[in-house]
Amino acid sequence: MAYLCGSSGYVEVGGVRLDVTSWDATETAEWSETTNTGSAGYKESITCKKVMTGTVSFDFDAVLGPKSAPDIDAGDSVALILHTNASGAYTLTANIQTLAWTQPATDKISCTFTFESTGAYAYA
Repeated sequence: MAYLCGSSGYVEVGGVRLDVTSWDATETAEWSETTNTGSAGYKESITCKKVMTGTVSFDFDAVLGPKSAPDIDAGDSVALILHTNASGAYTLTANIQTLAWTQPATDKISCTFTFESTGAYAYA
């Protein structure tokens, strides 16, 4: 069996590749109950909505500048590509929910943002 190493993944936001320290994504399907008198006493459901949510953490890139790495704010909608390795990636439009910068006096500057997909997303 072949396994992937997390260090082979990366993230692009609006075409800018980030120095990612980690990313996660969760796919959720929301079900609507369709049970009726024709269900013969069994519960029935259909999937009505799918959404992907997640978090991306990355290091500040001084060459790109604070608003170019990436140029996003909470409330923005961005093109997001979550690469699992050299050949596979989730591609989606993401709404940025939170954006948090961390600037410790004795360590590197980093950023974390949370997102929620809007519209369809795909893995290819």
